[in-house]
Amino acid sequence: MKIAFLKTGNETGPNRHILALLRHFQNKGLQVKEFDLTNGDIQQTVNQMLEFSPTFSLDVNATGVIVGQQGEERIPICDAFGFVHVSIFTDDPLLYFPTLLDMRTANNFLPVLCDLKYMDSLRMLGINKGLFYITPFVEREFMREPQGEKDIEVVFVGPVSDPEVLAKQVINNLQEHLIPFFFEVAEFMFRNPEVSVHVASEYILSMFHQNLQEEINKWRNEKPEEYLRLLNDISIYATSKKRWYLLSFLDGIDLKIVGEFQGELREGHEILPTSSYEDFLEVLGRSYMAILSFPFSVPSGIGFTPLEVGFMGCAPLIDYRMTLQGFLTPGSECITYLPLDRADIEEKILYYLEHPDEALSIGQSVRQKVLQKFTPEDRGDFLISVFEQILEGVKKSSE
Repeated sequence: MKIAFLKTGNETGPNRHILALLRHFQNKGLQVKEFDLTNGDIQQTVNQMLEFSPTFSLDVNATGVIVGQQGEERIPICDAFGFVHVSIFTDDPLLYFPTLLDMRTANNFLPVLCDLKYMDSLRMLGINKGLFYITPFVEREFMREPQGEKDIEVVFVGPVSDPEVLAKQVINNLQEHLIPFFFEVAEFMFRNPEVSVHVASEYILSMFHQNLQEEINKWRNEKPEEYLRLLNDISIYATSKKRWYLLSFLDGIDLKIVGEFQGELREGHEILPTSSYEDFLEVLGRSYMAILSFPFSVPSGIGFTPLEVGFMGCAPLIDYRMTLQGFLTPGSECITYLPLDRADIEEKILYYLEHPDEALSIGQSVRQKVLQKFTPEDRGDFLISVFEQILEGVKKSSE
């Protein structure tokens, strides 16, 4: 079995953990070869990949999808040359809609999702078959080991942006009748943190005056890509509202912020500059606990970042949702807060600031959970079994 990994530069941040699957495939006897689509002439790279004659090609977030032009028809090369293209989605597929729109009719496209609710995005894009799910994981060799004493009480994990700044950037390019839709959907998501943009947008649209509904429906039917882009903007804006809300009432707390920050700092808050992902991990290793706010692009899963926080022995302070207990146990492997309950959030933070030994214990427990349960080996074995089933099915159909 041959696997071609199609990359666009080096995978950074949480996506780098996907590279551990390649090594696992090799350890299991599969032939793996990497092809960088950003290095030199892309046609030459594609030719080299076809000479390799892969059984499967693999990428992250559909960044390695290649589509050819045949007359007026666009055909994915996985269909044209008879191999299966596998995309592992660490983020919401809606963010990558321009590429995925070309894969709606592909026969040999296999999406592998790191969040079950990503199926909603794929279905919205017209992709309804061949979906598989794996939970996120952490590759130990790509991490830093926590070292030394902890000297940071609590860190806030970004990126963080003032939502008003983001809103101005979006509405400056929106038609006037779409502006209320933008704000109403985002506000509904903010008030209902477990609701996806797909559900929120349809619900809010149904509440508008019929004339405005017809106008918006006409626009999104005529310009579907603009509509999908607007949904992504709404999700990003709603996420910024969640995070800005948390910071808005934590004045006076000695809070370190890591990640991109755009806006005015509040009293007691400090930005810790990090020039590399290794620096970011070092900060986590020095911290008793980390405040996290799920982005709307991670609708129901755990995501990779909370697992990295846990690996570094740092207690994740994370917004509660119903699916969380399937990954980490609240109270012993993570600290949960209710996203809209200011009193609950303040009470939790102040309690663990006064009881750092308990935060330390949770950090140690979640680290052990990540080391034992969130590793790439079983995910790699699962994918190999999927590949083998596909090949067996092809063999039977050709007999």
